[in-house]
Amino acid sequence: MRDLDKQETYLVDRRGMAVELRDLAGSGPTPQGPLPEPYGLLAYGEAWWVGRLLGLPEWTEEGTQFLLQGGYDLGAALALGLVAETGRARLERLELPPSPLNPYRYLRYVLLAMGKEEVLLEVDQALLEERRRLGPEVPLEENPAKFLAYTLLERTPLFYAPDHPGLQEAAQALLARVGKSLSLVPPPTALEFFLTGLEARHEQGDPLAAVLLGSGAGVALAKEILESRVDTVAELAPPEAGPLAQALALWYRLAWTAYYLALLYGVDPGDPEVLLRLREAAS
Repeated sequence: MRDLDKQETYLVDRRGMAVELRDLAGSGPTPQGPLPEPYGLLAYGEAWWVGRLLGLPEWTEEGTQFLLQGGYDLGAALALGLVAETGRARLERLELPPSPLNPYRYLRYVLLAMGKEEVLLEVDQALLEERRRLGPEVPLEENPAKFLAYTLLERTPLFYAPDHPGLQEAAQALLARVGKSLSLVPPPTALEFFLTGLEARHEQGDPLAAVLLGSGAGVALAKEILESRVDTVAELAPPEAGPLAQALALWYRLAWTAYYLALLYGVDPGDPEVLLRLREAAS
């Protein structure tokens, strides 16, 4: 088994994703200044989670219409952008170079454009606090991302985040794109799914690892159900912060986990060239 505390394990990171992860907080473009209210937000591809996080309507008749073109939209962003240009609202477009860490950068841009610097500051502080214990220089016994990566090795994660909209799907995307690994998320009726969907197979030793993101009654009940139905249960507690900062801190911890998981499998955590071609074809 590869050792995450040894330098040679990191040789497969040919594109330097560890540096991008380390320097994520504060990265990305900055709008010229606060934009007029109200706000509408259309988000595609890498930006999809921003809409779920902020809870903004997709369209607005006036104010500012954001169009985040994160790829994989099959031409919808171009078409809807033409529609938005005919309205009274100001159209604010943003398309970033591809990266699995772009959800943070799109979110940062929108928060600054909305004049929510204090909210962004709390998010950045949460990410910086997480970074102190997640980097490659932090040994396994003190690094929760490394420990979780070893826990997920040769297992299929099942993510559940009842209190953070879109986080479990964002975690699934991270594990696929960075960790090059399959993971599962439950349907909206998650607790029912845990009770029934795993009943017939849990005694057969399926290598499932439940990853519970957050705290509260929903997570506690899910843990009680899942402990007898999966191979192991991992709980990721959020920091003491607002809901948005909590969600981004958990997501950031999972980004490091996905990075380490790729290294344990001996694969480059960066994007393969074929993925860039897919983005071009589907945008």
